[in-house]
Amino acid sequence: MNTKKRNLFIIAGLLWLFAGIMVMKVGIPFLVSDDKMFIFGLLGAIAIFLIFYIMIFSKYVHKHKNRILNDKRELMKIWEFFDKTSYILMISMMTFGMVLRFSGLLPNFFFEFFYTGLGFALSLSGISFLFLAYKYIDI
Repeated sequence: MNTKKRNLFIIAGLLWLFAGIMVMKVGIPFLVSDDKMFIFGLLGAIAIFLIFYIMIFSKYVHKHKNRILNDKRELMKIWEFFDKTSYILMISMMTFGMVLRFSGLLPNFFFEFFYTGLGFALSLSGISFLFLAYKYIDI
C-alpha cells in the first residue's frame, strides 16, 4: 500500500504520540502518588526527558524527515515511516520496558521518573512528526 510522504509523517507522529501517552500512563500515577519523592521524581523525569529527546529521539525525527523528503519516489510504502533500525529500536525498547516493569527488579520510584520522562520525550517526538506533516502539506 502506497501513500504520500506527508502521510508517513502523520503515521509516525500518531504512533510516537500514542507510545508516549501509553508510557506516561505508567509513570505519572507513580509520580503524583509519591508525596515524599515527588520533587526528585519530577527532576528525574525532566532529566530523562532531556536526555532521551535531545540525544536520541529528536535525531531520529530529523533522520526520518531527511530520509523521507530525499526519497525520489512520489509515493512510499505505508510502513516506510521508519527504517529497519528504528523498528528494531522500537521493538527492543518496548520489550525491555515490559520485562523491567513486570520483573519486579526495580522500585516504583524508577518508573516514576523514567517512564514519565521517556513518555514526554516520545510524545514530543510524535508532535514533531505531526508538525512536519503540517509544514510539508504539499508532499
